[in-house]
Amino acid sequence: MHKVFIGVGHGGSDPGACANGLRESDVNLTMALAMKAELERHGVTVGISRTRDENDRLTEEIKECNAFAPDLAVEIHNNAGGGDGFEVYISGKNQTARQLAERIEKEVKAIGQNSRGIKTSTSLGWVRQVKAPAVLCEGFFLDSADRAIADTADKQRRFGQAYARAVLAQLGIVSGNTPLDDRKRAQERFGFSDDTMTYLDGYRFAQALYKRLADTK
Repeated sequence: MHKVFIGVGHGGSDPGACANGLRESDVNLTMALAMKAELERHGVTVGISRTRDENDRLTEEIKECNAFAPDLAVEIHNNAGGGDGFEVYISGKNQTARQLAERIEKEVKAIGQNSRGIKTSTSLGWVRQVKAPAVLCEGFFLDSADRAIADTADKQRRFGQAYARAVLAQLGIVSGNTPLDDRKRAQERFGFSDDTMTYLDGYRFAQALYKRLADTK
């Protein structure tokens, strides 16, 4: 059985980057929950550092990840500083992590985001201290025109699903179509708010629930 751990950057009293009505901690969570749902839909066992807005210290994330002993580990962040594009960090010491980073970069480009490249770091705790092959993703810049690529929850979920497709490919699992239509139909049929949908995204069997709700007569 394949196991993947998702680290969700920031949270609670630490919102991360904030700009243009976006809070990094919220964006990170939306991406992470979409990634989690897509991996679980394909039978992957997923650990995640948080499923709601709460304090989520990096040291605790790393501890949880190592205790979970995953096959792969992905930390989700987004950027600030006026730049443009996606980037992904690795330690440079693990070939599997580099392959995963390359796959993620490819999937992110496929949804229309440009890339600043795959970068090595000796200082980032996630890529340095996590025992499994680990990557840290910075999806887009919140404080520049780059935000247009992910300025809504639906666009943010596309990033999470892109990350999931890359992980599935790395694990040798053939991915099917993402059932976004069921989610959209369920929301429209029952008039759920975006906040409600984000909450439901954290449910382990979210995709099955959306399908059942969408098909309700």
